[in-house]
Amino acid sequence: MHRRHPTESSRPTSSEHRRTLRRTIWGAVIAAVAAIAAVAIVVVGITGTDSPAPSATASATPDIEQLAGPLASQTLDWHACDFSDPITAPLPDVDVSNVECATVQVPRDWHDSTSPATWDVEISQARNVEAGAESATTLFLHPGGPFSGLSFAATTQHATPELRPTTNYVSFDQRGLGQSSSVVCEYEYDAAGGAAADARAAGEACSQHADFATMTSEQIAYDMDLIRHLLGAETVSYLGYSYGTWLGTWFGNLFAENIDRMVLDSVIDGSSPTYEKSFTDQSRAIDRHFEIHMMNWLARNDAVYGLGTDPEAILDRYFEATAGTEADDAAYLVWSATGAVTAFNKNVLYPIAGEVVVQLIADGESGLPGTAPERAVRTIERMDTAVLPEADRPAVLAAVETSTTQPVADPETGLVESSLPSAFDYSRCADGQWTQGSSYWAEANEQTAEASPLAAQLRRVDTAPMCAFWPTEVKMPPIASNFPATIVVQSELDALTPWEQGRDLVAALPDATSLVVDNEGVHGVFPYNTAEVDEPLIEFLLGGERPSGTIVAPAKPLPLEQRTFESWAPLRGDAEHDGPAVVDPATPAETAVIIDPAT
Repeated sequence: MHRRHPTESSRPTSSEHRRTLRRTIWGAVIAAVAAIAAVAIVVVGITGTDSPAPSATASATPDIEQLAGPLASQTLDWHACDFSDPITAPLPDVDVSNVECATVQVPRDWHDSTSPATWDVEISQARNVEAGAESATTLFLHPGGPFSGLSFAATTQHATPELRPTTNYVSFDQRGLGQSSSVVCEYEYDAAGGAAADARAAGEACSQHADFATMTSEQIAYDMDLIRHLLGAETVSYLGYSYGTWLGTWFGNLFAENIDRMVLDSVIDGSSPTYEKSFTDQSRAIDRHFEIHMMNWLARNDAVYGLGTDPEAILDRYFEATAGTEADDAAYLVWSATGAVTAFNKNVLYPIAGEVVVQLIADGESGLPGTAPERAVRTIERMDTAVLPEADRPAVLAAVETSTTQPVADPETGLVESSLPSAFDYSRCADGQWTQGSSYWAEANEQTAEASPLAAQLRRVDTAPMCAFWPTEVKMPPIASNFPATIVVQSELDALTPWEQGRDLVAALPDATSLVVDNEGVHGVFPYNTAEVDEPLIEFLLGGERPSGTIVAPAKPLPLEQRTFESWAPLRGDAEHDGPAVVDPATPAETAVIIDPAT
């Protein structure tokens, strides 16, 4: 099969805007799945190593009451939640009548918890039963990202009516985000150095920022146990998505005795001491989804898209049409400006991704010249109004124009002032040591770009990551021998958290079951609205036994289709693949879900 080698180019976007546009791409993923789960896969902060907090593997569970001192006896002042931000607010049909918020004061640094310095952490609770009642469950929630989770208690309550009668749902804005205390790191970089200089300057400056040093997953896990204590819950259960699974692994390793059970959905493998491998695995997962899931779907729907019935031929046409500097850059702009990249994690958006592929091929094969922005605008203007309505086009075209704006450099020094304002920017780097320096990443990125051309086109491997310049001594602690009973939920073709991540974590956990959705690419599975997926998870969260073996559940059909088809080799009962990748796009899934068109 043809593979395009990435071409050298002078990108139309500046280094600073390129980082912003990356944030836009994966921010679009987050916005699309925020109702149930999280899109952008990252971790948080850098923690000091002086006077380390107790480790769950070295001693008993840390005594949060003793560590927190006077803060352990604070009274929570419950008040109406501020859901005025439309980006983070619950959807209009979500019931918030039983939801209240409170501000929790936490030690700024749990390694020096006797210091009077504190952070504020805003929490929300959808309260249905009195804490301490025999049937009550306190369910801690994290939507992933990391991004604001304050409304997630209400959202999850709405999505899980079976749990509501016995469950109090608790979510929060972790330190560094939303209505909790946040940090900004300011730095300068040489505009002439482009994205590489930006990444280096950010990593070198912000890794040494004293307040950023308190924004780690370890510190957040301690905050969570203090919240548990203040709520009067002897134990809690936990449901986390994406980054929330990484945070959940920290929480489970440190406070296993205070946790009843866990569901980790769309997993980052917390059995690894660092996040680097999970991040690099994403590039191959993105291309894998594109090659064997989306291309098969396009081939099956030739009557709609007119690209033929051979998925390999469609793939080759796509990369040939987007080869060359201007066409490659234009493709990047179109995927990001339209938000079509979100389709790799939310199936309902497949039609817009299909239209992007069609029109990028058409523009590339037209032979028309033009700069990258001109080609991007031309492509967007040709898109079917059924998937990109006329009313939405001005905003999409404005995003293309904005993406070419250059940062303002000081005319005398040539330096650009920039900042990392939130956990979404810095959170990949400091929960574990990444390979440091640019030389390793130059070779690694070249190899990744050759094997994963779409990831390269989406600018995921064009420079060394900021984390390559972010030294830290922190690493995920070893899996606790008493880690809570856990179900790990994973989509077979998830582009952000590859299924191998969930497989490897299940193998490392002492008391875990894997639930894998075959032929599915959605990021953030539960609730999935099929009995095969939801019933075992609901029963488990209601206090039932952990399933004794692996569950391989069938996927629902993709848009435009009434049944499920194989995209990869079938998954066996041990969640391993049997045989080579499926080539024929019309192969029915062995355990297909068939939808009656009349419904």
